[in-house]
Amino acid sequence: MVNTVKILDYFTFYDKILIAGIVLFSLIIIFAPLGFMAENYDEDELIIVIKSGSKTVKRIPMVKTYEKTQLVEAAGPLGISIIEAEQGRVRLLEAPEEDPQKICEKTGWISEPGPVIICVPNQISIWIETSEGDLDGITW
Repeated sequence: MVNTVKILDYFTFYDKILIAGIVLFSLIIIFAPLGFMAENYDEDELIIVIKSGSKTVKRIPMVKTYEKTQLVEAAGPLGISIIEAEQGRVRLLEAPEEDPQKICEKTGWISEPGPVIICVPNQISIWIETSEGDLDGITW
């Protein structure tokens, strides 16, 4: 008859507590940062910023986009870009005809701080920031 030995028989009660503590601590270290990264923003605090070069074209409070669609024209070196903001999100609707690839149009909608829409040839940039703090997801 084969004598089977259980590995748990070699551990004392305190060894088992130590192993359980290490496993629990490891799980906390792995999953705790996920809770801090998921930020909830109050719509009253979000502001859409539209810049042409270094000049701010317009700052739109996010709550105004729920009332009616906001269309903003921003002039750049290649021509006029049209930005659309509605229902808590923003996109570059139309790039100038001279823009060679119109990548900024293909970027699509952004609705929270972090992502940025940039039209490099026309020097237009669009992002969402909070009115509360100086730090955002990019500077963190």
